[in-house]
Amino acid sequence: MTKIPKKRGQLSLEEEKYIRDNFGNLSLEEIALHLNRNTTPIKKYIEKADIQDSDTQKITDQLRLKLHAKNFWPEIKKQFDSDSGELKYFEDVWVNLVKQFREDVLPAEELQIKQFITIDILINRSMKERKRHISDKENLQEEVDREYKLPEDQRDTAKLTNLETALSFARNSIANYTNEYTKLLGEQQKISKDLKATREQRIKRIEDGKSSWVGLIRMLEDEELREKQGKEMEILKMATAK
Repeated sequence: MTKIPKKRGQLSLEEEKYIRDNFGNLSLEEIALHLNRNTTPIKKYIEKADIQDSDTQKITDQLRLKLHAKNFWPEIKKQFDSDSGELKYFEDVWVNLVKQFREDVLPAEELQIKQFITIDILINRSMKERKRHISDKENLQEEVDREYKLPEDQRDTAKLTNLETALSFARNSIANYTNEYTKLLGEQQKISKDLKATREQRIKRIEDGKSSWVGLIRMLEDEELREKQGKEMEILKMATAK
């Protein structure tokens, strides 16, 4: 019997739909068998498309609803644009971070996470603007170079002046956005460090509490043992005297 070779290349739209519809109900191997493919491209598509099984999706939806119930959520909606994807980005990062912390997040830590994501979005904005100004600078530089290639008596002096002014502005803007990125990144790293330190202190207090509790239990057990031994000695003395 001739073995049918497994399909290669990019997944078709029908294959992608089958994966989305059956992930969580079928195993990766079962999906691969049905599509006559190796598991590698299927796994890559699941990770790239962020497809989640029903249980994981349920947790994600619950965390998203909890976020929407926070007192600061109305302000977040005012601060970030849904059309540009910033609002969804905030939600996705929030959910992933809370999952990473196993949903054990105190109100003070929530504010730190909020600040962390806010700065992350500001960094994204800054880098997009920086990229735009880099593109503007390159286009302006090409125009300036073209103008200077002309004979001197054919050059448009006024145009050259405007181009060089715009070019200088673009260069300064790139430098400013680079500085802004560095500053924001430093603030984000500080929040990340503070958040990590806060959680480590919490864990340490919990562990210390466990140790203290265990120590207390042992101490009480030792006290009960001493009391029991004392009673036995008293009974032995009374028996001897009798």
